[in-house]
Amino acid sequence: MTTQTNVEHSRAVHAAFSQNRYDDVLALAADDIEVVAYAIGQTFHGKQQFRDFMLGFKSAMPDLVIAHTNIVAADDQVVLEFVATGTHTGPLMTPAGAVAPSGNRVTLNVIEVHQWRDGKLRRMVNYQDAMSLLAQVGALPAPAGL
Repeated sequence: MTTQTNVEHSRAVHAAFSQNRYDDVLALAADDIEVVAYAIGQTFHGKQQFRDFMLGFKSAMPDLVIAHTNIVAADDQVVLEFVATGTHTGPLMTPAGAVAPSGNRVTLNVIEVHQWRDGKLRRMVNYQDAMSLLAQVGALPAPAGL
């Protein structure tokens, strides 16, 4: 696959996620996909756990959508910087337990690294500003500057 094809696939993953088309996301994923989510200290393996990762966010914020702000790619790696926005209308699951819906509109800054192999997403590493997200939903005091 070309670098440009990998970028197009990464864009398609985020577009499908934003539109709640999880089967379309999973169709682009390798059966043995690995998702590393540093903010919550968890690693997910396989398509079912990848779905669980996605639904963890979409259950809390069903209208969550992704807008890319920067994309850098080389060979089989695509690095995407984006802003995800949505409304906290469902419980947000955290390692410390669920955060009750706040009704607050949230903005989450994220960087993901996608690794592609033979047209399939093999590995995704997710870095996000979880502290800001928790402050926006009222689970933590707002940091200075927010």
